[in-house]
Amino acid sequence: MKTILIVDDEIEVLKVLKNLLEPEGYRVFTAEDGEEAKSIIKKNGEQFSAILLDWSMPKLSGIEVLRWIKAQRQFEYLPVIMHTAMKHSQNIREGIEAGAFYYLTKPTDGSIIISIVNAAVDDFNHLKNLLSRLQESKNPFKFLTEGIFRFKTLEEAEFLGVRIANTCPNPEKAIVISELLVNAVEHGNLEISYDDKTEYFGKGIYNQILNQRLSQAPFADRFVEVKLQRFPDKMMVTIEDQGMGFDYQKYLTLDEDRVFDVHGRGIAIANMYVRLKYLDKGNKVEVTIPCE
Repeated sequence: MKTILIVDDEIEVLKVLKNLLEPEGYRVFTAEDGEEAKSIIKKNGEQFSAILLDWSMPKLSGIEVLRWIKAQRQFEYLPVIMHTAMKHSQNIREGIEAGAFYYLTKPTDGSIIISIVNAAVDDFNHLKNLLSRLQESKNPFKFLTEGIFRFKTLEEAEFLGVRIANTCPNPEKAIVISELLVNAVEHGNLEISYDDKTEYFGKGIYNQILNQRLSQAPFADRFVEVKLQRFPDKMMVTIEDQGMGFDYQKYLTLDEDRVFDVHGRGIAIANMYVRLKYLDKGNKVEVTIPCE
């Protein structure tokens, strides 16, 4: 069962959210202020797949709780959804900078809450799966100094991403390379735009569209090429797809316009841990992964 923590100083809000999420298969913990939330996280944090967090609360505000969560190594990847009436752009930016990559403003439609919570939990479970595969994989690239790889599918992208990350001293940070490899397939070669993905997610047909395009012309013959070079202090990974490119500048950081969407965080998250340099029309990116 998926487990989440809801933190809000309004009892009625806690009841509404709990009644909304429990029928969706969630086990729900609740806290009425920031201090109680910290206590629950210290005791039960390993169980949680997401935290739904109010901002304005007595004793300890939501933004203070968020900063504390992100300062704890064991919880730094735990997704926190700010659920608050603080909806000015400066508040949203502050929340993003503190580590909230999901944002809901009150009052919010129940279906949107469920959608965002599901997206946060799915992203977290996917990341945990990748990190688990890091631990399990035997790395054939350990002694590789230079190489060229080609792949076509999302499964192959993640397979390669895990093995590249596992050659680094901090593979948990370097695993963000997988996001860039996946983007090269879905947004690059398969030409699924940001708006397309939003629409397909909303209709529940995203995986169907992916599989269709992988077998259709002109997409079926396209591949992603990855060039890897290892140096004493870093690894350079160049990822090039055969798509039309995109306006990459706005995706390097998460802005307040996209913080309400259920996807679109991969490049921004990757840019937090590795150095990205997009080239040409955006279908080629140089990734510098520190190896010190």
